[in-house]
Amino acid sequence: MSVGLPDPAMRRPWYHSFLAGLFLALVALAVSPLAGLDLRSRGASENGELTAATLFAGVCATGWLVWALLPARPGGNSIRRGGIAGVVTACLAYPVVLLLPEFFQADWQGVDATTFVGRVLQVLLLSLLALVTTGFASALLLGIAGILAGTVESRLLPQRQARVSHRPSLAGRIIRALGWVIIGLVGVLMLSFALLTFWPIRPLDGPAPSAMALTHENALAAFAGIEAAEAALDLDPRCTSKLLTHGSKVERVVIFYHGLTNCPAQASELAPLLFEQGYNVLVPRLPGHREADTLTLALADVTAEDFVATAEGAVAMAHGLGDEVVVLGLSAGGTITAYHAQTDATLTSAVSAAPFLAPAGLPGWATQAATNLLLFLPNLMLWWDASAPWPSQPPMDYAYPRFATHALAELMRLGLVVSDAAGVTPAQAAHLGLLLNASDTSINNGAAQALAAAWQRKGAMVDNRMLPAELGLPHDIVDPRQADANTAVVYPILLDMVSADPNSPPR
Repeated sequence: MSVGLPDPAMRRPWYHSFLAGLFLALVALAVSPLAGLDLRSRGASENGELTAATLFAGVCATGWLVWALLPARPGGNSIRRGGIAGVVTACLAYPVVLLLPEFFQADWQGVDATTFVGRVLQVLLLSLLALVTTGFASALLLGIAGILAGTVESRLLPQRQARVSHRPSLAGRIIRALGWVIIGLVGVLMLSFALLTFWPIRPLDGPAPSAMALTHENALAAFAGIEAAEAALDLDPRCTSKLLTHGSKVERVVIFYHGLTNCPAQASELAPLLFEQGYNVLVPRLPGHREADTLTLALADVTAEDFVATAEGAVAMAHGLGDEVVVLGLSAGGTITAYHAQTDATLTSAVSAAPFLAPAGLPGWATQAATNLLLFLPNLMLWWDASAPWPSQPPMDYAYPRFATHALAELMRLGLVVSDAAGVTPAQAAHLGLLLNASDTSINNGAAQALAAAWQRKGAMVDNRMLPAELGLPHDIVDPRQADANTAVVYPILLDMVSADPNSPPR
């Protein structure tokens, strides 16, 4: 029997492939909440953020192309090929969707070839991480969508299949082999995700207890030891640990923990404001932060235990600075503050601002898998913004331009340890505060809300506040030198939360 060839006149019009891509994009939008995506903005973004428009455009373009190359080929309107096209679209759409926002950045004209290549490589890495953690779900859902699209098309064009011999051609054998490869890929992704999810998070090694300062003199002596240790390091002078004291022990002392890759300079205006309210103020430098070489690899070796040890030492010192100890932290500092809230009964109050428990866009069910994956992989130093000019320019040239993936994972590990403990035992701090930012595109607000809910289920009262999205605030709501900072709004809220009476209900 001779192999029949399809009549070229029966070739599917181009818009069939476009409609298939459109359908896959609509499915991707519909299921995006399952992947933890909060697509508040619908239009193109000028600051590199993922929006509904970029997600839709990226999946639609990818699906259109893949459908044209696979199911839209003569004789290729099979259900099997539709499923293959859906899975391939899911895998290829990750880098496309992540790259698209780069073309909408306001400063795109200023990006040179070097920074663009760096940004592309970073997007490819993020795409790989996303595929291993949530890719199996995307592949399954778009694969099902592709099967549905292929089914509809096969029924709309039955005469086309009738004109083609059932004898497998070379193209058919390639498609069949590709189908098995795709099935194997989805299986590998599912197995990897299962292993990473059920691999236990390593518990914290208990830090050696710090000697609690009982007097103001004890606290000053302890801080002098920190100053001496930091003097031996090559640090930016703006970023050494800071202590503002009224010369004696006061009623309340406030500790502020800065964010990842920032330094005590982050609180250069907040700390004096707290001091003016009558508090003694301690701003410790977190380990590995703000060495003179801003391209240092110091953060690569920092662990959750290192963060906790620094924090425990700060609290021990603070007991000599005030009768009541309040801890306040932003981002990474907010994660450390959450640890204090869960474990330290000596604290009067613990206020976490935008705590980094998981990055934005990572669903809660994938957090443990992502944490384990980042810890298993070699450390990488990634740029916060590869398109930004380097060296960094004032006024924020004290912040590292890169972060270590291992340091990020260690903070996520600390967050998981706290979240797991919160589901079993009550929080220990007398008063708990949580301040989130609805326009925050860096952290997973849902993870922080889930932690607060766990605290509440165990009987704690949480002062839970949300800064409205209309303010358009950045993730770093404390540093006054941040673009779009609005400390006139944020600082009064922080002062109010810090001054709360632990015996009164949340305001």
